[in-house]
Amino acid sequence: MLKAKLVSTPILKHFDPDRTPVVILYASQWAISAALVHEYDGVYWPVTFTSRTLKSYELNYGIVNKEGLALLRMLEVNYTVLTTRSIVVLTRHSTLAWLVNYTGFQGRLGNWAALLSEWTLEIRKCSKGEDKFLGGIEASITARAEVNEALIAIAPVKEPRQTIVLPPPTVEEDERLLVASIDGAERTKRSSGAYSAIISRLPEWTFVSTASGYSPDLTVNEAEYRGLLLCFDLLATTDRGRIVICGDSNLVIRQMRREIACWAPGLQSLRRKALDRLSSWPNHDFLHMKRERNPSTDKLASEALQQEEGVVVTSEDDKQDLITLNRLDELLKPRNDSGVARVTDVTRSTRRWRPVPSILQEAIVQRMRSERIIQA
Repeated sequence: MLKAKLVSTPILKHFDPDRTPVVILYASQWAISAALVHEYDGVYWPVTFTSRTLKSYELNYGIVNKEGLALLRMLEVNYTVLTTRSIVVLTRHSTLAWLVNYTGFQGRLGNWAALLSEWTLEIRKCSKGEDKFLGGIEASITARAEVNEALIAIAPVKEPRQTIVLPPPTVEEDERLLVASIDGAERTKRSSGAYSAIISRLPEWTFVSTASGYSPDLTVNEAEYRGLLLCFDLLATTDRGRIVICGDSNLVIRQMRREIACWAPGLQSLRRKALDRLSSWPNHDFLHMKRERNPSTDKLASEALQQEEGVVVTSEDDKQDLITLNRLDELLKPRNDSGVARVTDVTRSTRRWRPVPSILQEAIVQRMRSERIIQA
């Protein structure tokens, strides 16, 4: 008996062009489904099945609208085999026939009626429970609101992204080097940008050269790269020693360090030019800093953006104002690795030194133990 039941159970069939296609619709609160079947001796054999969850704005649709969505999806997925054919549609609600035959709809229902008007449809109401197996299959579809909770159990375990924080470049005491500070600014309304560069010499922190530029049709990242190229222009006649290039654009600094790729077409050519100019400075470092640490070049770029032209600062008073605003000396501090301890003169007591007792005080012992634990 069981073997006979298994053999006679309907299974998936190939589409038969000689038989009338039958579409069974089913819709629930969060999903729609439709099955394309053929009738063999009073038994519907499935050909294909389609379903999907409803979008957020479709959850409030009426049951007729949801079944209309299911029908449109089935006709779209199987357009090549169903076109020009007469189709029987089985639905739980007879109002779908009213939707197909009525011509006075407007808005969404009017659009659906127009889409269905090219098809030859015969709407029938389910009378033998043909939609029951669709309901069973659709019950396995997870509601859209519960998808995230259902995926927690199978979500892959990912390690948190590690942020690499590079220490600032070290500067030796009395080391002679150059520090280049760059900045870029953008004016969104007029689609223009300005950039600036300042070259300083250490350890005196004197400004060697200062300039700014202006150009239309510049983004802020392009302006940052233009400031870097302006920096190399100012360094053209300078001896090739060590240089530290500082900027507040994390994108430009990391791209110049080759930490991230450059995909923007407008930045690729500028980055290529900057790397070519950088090749003549083998001893170089890059330093990313916050904008408040870079007020000197920010002031130059803002003035060039307002005046819509670049300037070369030659006045000593203007240079002194920029030196006053400079805060790079807070980041590039010379280190002292001499390791020499300086001891000042002290006045010793005239009392004679007494020997240390053989038994140490309890507080001293506890402190020594704590230090050893920390070292271990």
